[in-house]
Amino acid sequence: RRQKIIDNINKFLKFLDLRVSNQSNTNDILKFINRLKVQNLGYELIRIGPEGDGGYLLPNILDEIDYCFSPGVGEINKFEEHLSSFGIKSFLADGTKNRPETKFQNLDFLKKNLSSICDKNHITLDKWINDNDMKDNKNLILQMDIEGSEYEVINSTSIELFNNFKVLVIEFHYFEQILNEFSFINIQNALNKILYNFKVCHIHPNNCCGVHYLGNIDVPSVLEVTFLRKDLVKKITSIDKLPHKLDRKHKLKFQDINLSKIWYQS
Repeated sequence: RRQKIIDNINKFLKFLDLRVSNQSNTNDILKFINRLKVQNLGYELIRIGPEGDGGYLLPNILDEIDYCFSPGVGEINKFEEHLSSFGIKSFLADGTKNRPETKFQNLDFLKKNLSSICDKNHITLDKWINDNDMKDNKNLILQMDIEGSEYEVINSTSIELFNNFKVLVIEFHYFEQILNEFSFINIQNALNKILYNFKVCHIHPNNCCGVHYLGNIDVPSVLEVTFLRKDLVKKITSIDKLPHKLDRKHKLKFQDINLSKIWYQS
């Protein structure tokens, strides 16, 4: 009912050549979510990292991975430490942090922020990969949690560079901005670049920051998405439910967010 009232108000204002807001078109949002729909791509999912914040679900292909690139260094580095137990070295980058104090040594740290430019404090994803002689390595993982800068980085990174990664795990912040017409274009462009060569094998909303609604469309503020490169896909079938049995709440004291079926059912 609320959405119908808003639609009627917008129709009236349009008649007067006025607008209350630049709200995204509902059909455009539904088409966008449909492209992000989680599917079974033929792999068991495993949890890497801790039980709470900092743990992610990946397709079980770690025996095919050589290195992980992990921009955005937090207080917890259990994800990279867990990968180290599989013999996978991690490259970390963050201009706001110092090298993590951790017992495991199978990592490289760069005190720069990932960005669309290169200077003394910033580096592009392309240059970071090339500086580590990985431009021809197609067996990488990208785990990116950079607090909203992910859209800038994705939009400024070449499609060819993304093909070096078999798996992408990206935490999308301010995701409710898809409900804003202008911001939706920026976010959609970033996701379209990823989806050109990747499929979604898992999504999980971070319960830190709530959920927004456009009618019956639920949009979490922070959404973790795991992508698998298309050439690795074994099959494509729908899944029955979310969350996955290995998903965990990020913030124990906050209510969990359960996504509606538009995010995973055909």
